[in-house]
Amino acid sequence: MSWLVILRQQVKDQGQRKVADAMGVSTTVISQVCNEKYPGDMQRIQALVESVFLSKTVQCPVLGEIPWHKCHRHQQNEHTSNPQKLRLYRACRSGCENSELPTTHIIKIQVNENRPDAVSQYDAEAVINRLKRQASTDAMSLIELLQSELIHLAARFNRLNRGAK
Repeated sequence: MSWLVILRQQVKDQGQRKVADAMGVSTTVISQVCNEKYPGDMQRIQALVESVFLSKTVQCPVLGEIPWHKCHRHQQNEHTSNPQKLRLYRACRSGCENSELPTTHIIKIQVNENRPDAVSQYDAEAVINRLKRQASTDAMSLIELLQSELIHLAARFNRLNRGAK
């Protein structure tokens, strides 16, 4: 079943307004796409339909598995003081494989003078202390913070691994 058939079925079932709101586009776009007269980027619309109605997901280094359209929206965020949005802002611009943005933030790796191939050590104790402080001040639980930290660490490791090849 093609994505266009699914879009038309959703419009028939829910109406153009609800479908447009779910996809984050205008009702005009939905109408033009359904009538095959949309002059814009059909690949983007296809990806939105697959994300919203067919559960297309990506692995976000900050949030874990999220729908593609939410990833795309996070990429459009401006710089902020909100800690979560700031982590997303940096991740989207640090070479995330899902990001369509140019890499503007480079993660600096400190090299040990005695061993040029060794990277600075991960200070688990400092991270644990930071997460405990955040858990007591944020609404997030310690488990959620630990999951977020592990995902971030895995993304960083994978980027470093790719750079070493």
